[in-house]
Amino acid sequence: MTKGGAVRVGLVGCGRIARVHLGYLRALPQVELVGVCDASEAALRAFVDGSDLRGFASLGALLEQGRPDVVHVLTPPSSHARLAKQLLEAGVNVLVEKPLAMTAAEADAVIDAAERHQRWVTVDHNRYFDPVVQRAARLVAAGRLGRLVGVEVFQGAEAGEADKMAAGSDDWRVQLPGGILHNLASHPLYLMRRFAGPAAALRVVSRSLTAGLLEEVHLVVDGEVCPASVTMSMRAQPFMNRISLYGTGASVEVNLNNMTLIERRPRKLPKLVGKVWPNLDEARQLLAATVTNGLAFVTGKQRYYPGIGAHLAELYASVAAGGEPPVSAAEGRDVVAWYDQILADAGVDVAAAAKAG
Repeated sequence: MTKGGAVRVGLVGCGRIARVHLGYLRALPQVELVGVCDASEAALRAFVDGSDLRGFASLGALLEQGRPDVVHVLTPPSSHARLAKQLLEAGVNVLVEKPLAMTAAEADAVIDAAERHQRWVTVDHNRYFDPVVQRAARLVAAGRLGRLVGVEVFQGAEAGEADKMAAGSDDWRVQLPGGILHNLASHPLYLMRRFAGPAAALRVVSRSLTAGLLEEVHLVVDGEVCPASVTMSMRAQPFMNRISLYGTGASVEVNLNNMTLIERRPRKLPKLVGKVWPNLDEARQLLAATVTNGLAFVTGKQRYYPGIGAHLAELYASVAAGGEPPVSAAEGRDVVAWYDQILADAGVDVAAAAKAG
């Protein structure tokens, strides 16, 4: 991979998220797609049939014949570390779908392989790149909130997801350490880290378990920038994903399901008006965001998983110019280590669960 040249990219895994990556990669001028592989012949054929994309029966064939500079690992998490190490040892840069690995020890081995072979490894922390979250980040960076004094992140699950765990579903997500929450936990943890900073201390203050699988997790975090709290719930309905940022000058609330941002700031108003105006202002902001988002979807300017598209665009613009990935391996490792702690505090045998997964 040379500075200013096309980046040759391959994919490992032909699931639903691979189609999302493929769609966004095709739109990037810096990227040349060289092929995809999957252990399932049926999944591979269904993915490549009717397209100009080359399909390979094995990772070795993809590496030998496709000669990628970068490979996206888009398989279930239990295979992330193994595949990432294999690719790095072959001299290929790697983007891993979250999480980076199943345990902090696995993440360390991946990072060590990247350092030894002088290649980079990054993680798809896509929600941070959602337009509405980027807007919140710009407000913080511009000082519009003043000094950040608190961060709250809430991660919910769709109705019925917890019941899959209770029923012993064969869904691969249920087989993860702690259950489906493992597949969701990366999002609130990396969002917390992005705004509150690396955690000096993280305390699990409550949780509940069903058949050894996590349903509720509540964290209090001593962040480098400010204190934070993270709540993850498999049961709370309606399904919500939110970030609240509290500053000395203003606060914002981001709704990741609806892609809206509400900015709240103090105003000197007569008492009666002050009771009414905040509601009217929030209604105005919600209406404006709803109209804007609706038009963006109708016109095709915004697609599903917009954060993946924005992340890949930033990633390949950076590496094509000789720069670094926007998500560091250390950030991915922190998220995995925090989930290790959550499982350990909940009484789950992390190493055994990861091996079983």
